[in-house]
Amino acid sequence: MLKRIALTLLLCLISAHSWGGYEQSTAHGKAILSVVENDHEYNVSLSIVPNKDWYIYSHQTGDFGLPAQVEWNLKNNTLENEDWSEGEDIDYQGFSVNVYRSPASYNAKIFKNNSELPSFDLSWMACKDECIPEKIHFDFESEKFSPAQEPHSLDQDNTHEMSLIYALIFAFIGGMILNLMPCVFPVLFIKIIGVVQNKTHHRRIIDAFSYLLGVMSCFLIIAGVLQFLKQQGAAVGWGFQLQSPLFVAVMAVVFFVLFLSFLDVINFNIPLHYSFSGPFLTGLVAVLVASPCTAPFMGAAVGWILTADVPAYTFYAVFAALGLGYALPFSCAEFFPRIMQKILPRPGKWMLWLKRAFAIPMLLTCLWLLWVLWGNVATHMGPWQDFNRQKIDTLSEQGEKIFIDFTAKWCITCIVNEKAVLNTDKFIELAKEKNIHLYKADWTNRNPDITAALSQYGRSSVPLYVYYDGSGKFKFLPQILTHKNISKTIK
Repeated sequence: MLKRIALTLLLCLISAHSWGGYEQSTAHGKAILSVVENDHEYNVSLSIVPNKDWYIYSHQTGDFGLPAQVEWNLKNNTLENEDWSEGEDIDYQGFSVNVYRSPASYNAKIFKNNSELPSFDLSWMACKDECIPEKIHFDFESEKFSPAQEPHSLDQDNTHEMSLIYALIFAFIGGMILNLMPCVFPVLFIKIIGVVQNKTHHRRIIDAFSYLLGVMSCFLIIAGVLQFLKQQGAAVGWGFQLQSPLFVAVMAVVFFVLFLSFLDVINFNIPLHYSFSGPFLTGLVAVLVASPCTAPFMGAAVGWILTADVPAYTFYAVFAALGLGYALPFSCAEFFPRIMQKILPRPGKWMLWLKRAFAIPMLLTCLWLLWVLWGNVATHMGPWQDFNRQKIDTLSEQGEKIFIDFTAKWCITCIVNEKAVLNTDKFIELAKEKNIHLYKADWTNRNPDITAALSQYGRSSVPLYVYYDGSGKFKFLPQILTHKNISKTIK
């Protein structure tokens, strides 16, 4: 009996052979594969390892996220079964998501129907300060397993692989985060005063839907214009209207009028909330003011519809999701005023003083827009060089380190990042110490070269910060920069 068992095991070892330890890496994780093959089937075992301090959404993501996925090209073979290891439940800004922080496993059994060799694509979403879709492709070859092509991070061609459902989720989340960006600050008072006023429940419902309608209308108009311009072959991006001197001039006048109104220099003879800054017009102005900014998640969604070949309706769907996310917090505040009443004091003289205090950012915004309009003002570049695609490609091929700042004078987030980090002595010294070439891509006015470069990175908006680490590969930095996250990236 023992001899029979031993003989059976020996025959199994002779007829089966394994290929193991084949590893591929992306910018933020790696996959290690082993395959055991016999006369009838392949037994596939895959280990997925995120980089330190990064996590990967599991195959069952929870409330949102791009799931880890294996897509087989079986070539008439049969997938008998497959299973994933369980992930870890975490809370992300009130959402429950399931992720892999430590190595995860995937196992599959494929029955052989012919001599054709299968292949598969492994994709995942890697997250830290931002989330980046990544993808690896593997082919089976005779008696070995090897990559059929170089692994590629969708940092480089990411938005073309995104599906509509994830673009909608990203746009919605990005819209909510957009409320926290610096460029929205000038209209903050208009929103606050509308929420804290004593109003009937019926009036609050009307105001909430009016604000939502104003926001959605403006986003859909922008979507229509962008879609039309893209069809005409124009290279445009988010915030493109601020590249128009006429639009900038009109917005400067609008903010100057708001400045005078907040100081009671001019009066519309009707309450502030129901005049120019009424709920619908507040929604319109809030979107126009936010247009220089982009937020986490939002950049990938908008970049996808502007750089990928997608149907026209996709523009409106993504911008509608963006508008819904942007309008939701203050619309909900109208529906549930007790929450805001617990946070803010009761209406009184403080509102008059706050109103006058907010006249200052209105004036500063007006002056800033005039500065943008004065586009020929000399800019002190310091150690920064003007963007040059050819020089950057050459330096990358030579193994040099490069940092690119995609910016614009009308982008408040860009200006804040430059003042707080990029133009400081601390950052400049770090760049010198690490021998990093600094390039500034100023997108204040229409520049087809910079628009094309943004598109190559799968983006259509600023700010965008790109760092080449000297190996020819690049990575994106968060849209809100700090010395800490800069130092972590530039090692």
